[in-house]
Amino acid sequence: MKITVTDDAAKKLQRYTDDSNAVLLLDFDDGVGALSKVGVCSLNSDFRILVVSKDMDYKKDYNEVIDSNIGKFYYKGYSKMYMDDNMKISLNTNNSLLRLTGDNSGELMPALSIQDFR
Repeated sequence: MKITVTDDAAKKLQRYTDDSNAVLLLDFDDGVGALSKVGVCSLNSDFRILVVSKDMDYKKDYNEVIDSNIGKFYYKGYSKMYMDDNMKISLNTNNSLLRLTGDNSGELMPALSIQDFR
């Protein structure tokens, strides 16, 4: 599994990837884990990018890794079923929001938010 980040999207993420203490998480927000914004048993679930520091205890929930051209993204292993083997993070030039798409699934998340927990 891999993620390709387009040049425009990489520029939007650069302030996080330039920080050697920052870790990127591709979060499927389903109510599981301390960083979830939705309550348990919620029907709302979406992808988002979370930025945490290396010293935070994130590996308990985010126990798998996806390689990308800008570095590693950690994710909850069981959420792999909602992803494609080849995904792309791109910038929607109409609204300057990041999008997550997959080769097979098409659009996985039209507005991929970034939340900084550092």
